[in-house]
Amino acid sequence: MYILHALLLLFSNVLAHEGTVTYEKFYRLNSPLYRSNSGDWLGLSYSDEVPIKTFDSFVMGDLRFYFQDNNSLNYSLQEAYLKYHSDSFQLTVGRKILDWNQNEKYWGLGYLNANQAFTLLSVKEEGLMGIYFSKNLEPFEYDLFLSYLFIPQINPSMEIKNGVFQSRSEWMRLPPKYARVAGKVETIYYKMDPVSISKIIWNKSLGGNLKYKWNKGGVSAFAVYKPENKLRSNAVAYYDGTILKQPVVEADPTVNHHAYFGLQVFQAFGDIAGRGGISYVDPNATLGKDFPVPITNARTSQTYEETGIHINPRYEKEAYAHFSADLKRTNYWLSLNYIHILTKVTRANDDFTSDAVKWKRAIGGNITYFVTDSFNVFLDMKYDLARFDNIINAEIKYNYKHMVNLSLGLEMLKAPDDASYWSHYRADDTVYTSLGFYF
Repeated sequence: MYILHALLLLFSNVLAHEGTVTYEKFYRLNSPLYRSNSGDWLGLSYSDEVPIKTFDSFVMGDLRFYFQDNNSLNYSLQEAYLKYHSDSFQLTVGRKILDWNQNEKYWGLGYLNANQAFTLLSVKEEGLMGIYFSKNLEPFEYDLFLSYLFIPQINPSMEIKNGVFQSRSEWMRLPPKYARVAGKVETIYYKMDPVSISKIIWNKSLGGNLKYKWNKGGVSAFAVYKPENKLRSNAVAYYDGTILKQPVVEADPTVNHHAYFGLQVFQAFGDIAGRGGISYVDPNATLGKDFPVPITNARTSQTYEETGIHINPRYEKEAYAHFSADLKRTNYWLSLNYIHILTKVTRANDDFTSDAVKWKRAIGGNITYFVTDSFNVFLDMKYDLARFDNIINAEIKYNYKHMVNLSLGLEMLKAPDDASYWSHYRADDTVYTSLGFYF
């Protein structure tokens, strides 16, 4: 995390020649289950590419300062790399978003690239740190990725203060506050073991992507072995009957590697760009000697006794089929999407350190309608046919001469099934307005 902060400051000083400064104010339409002290924010966004003969440098990132009680700072370095390109190959060093599974971004799965996760419904991603090699031998295209530097997803963040888990974001599902001991409900006191930064960041990644192209289409296959973008947390629970006289949970953040495979077929049909594929993630995979993590597929225990109980996250394999079709016209852009989980996953939101899967059988679509070159309307809707989740994201945007940007947005969720990933956020409907200045 400290390395990420340093890189962000470095690249923003050297390369960020243009961007936007934005102030956003949002209004809650109801009372969420967990309400943070953050609200309105002031943000800096930048994106710049600088060609230098046979080299290209690129940087893209965001900073947000949240007002009200906690005055917290969220930051994200989405990409920052130096690329050498010749007639036969490209070599890239730095942080880069991989496009090996393009359907993953729309559904926010976060298996390949990390989610930026400033907000619950954001689809922005963060790339991976490493060395990338690309070579084009028509009709084939090869991509290789190698790294031994890992930066985990840091948003939304979480910390422990005075035995209580807290977050700077209300988009974080916090561990339970209470436990029943001998028929009595008591407050849980949380502790966290000292985090070894070296054991987190020095972890290996290795992956490759092979693409075969034909007229207006092709097929690609990828395989990657890398740390999961989010840290896992093992824990020990016990009852302290001498000093604290309450249940205690000692958490231990850990890195777990996973294997991720995928196959995609893409084809253009006139103005429509179609893409379909299958992806498979195995969180139990190993390649050599990794940072050791106790693995169990048993249901997470939330029973607290006087003797210590080990609490481990559940590692479940997941496979998805996914399809998309995109149409871009002068006055509008249209996208239709579908995702279907192929494996049986029993993970639920009542597990101590696990979330339910985001989607089971879901359809989604969005449209951007350009009223004028400066004025557009965006609407995105997602609906899970299995759990009846309904998510709406809409925005009206006006851009005045690429100098000032005005936006009005709406985010609404409906999740009737308590086992749904989104059920924790079902009362987080918001309306927001923003004012941005370009520089």
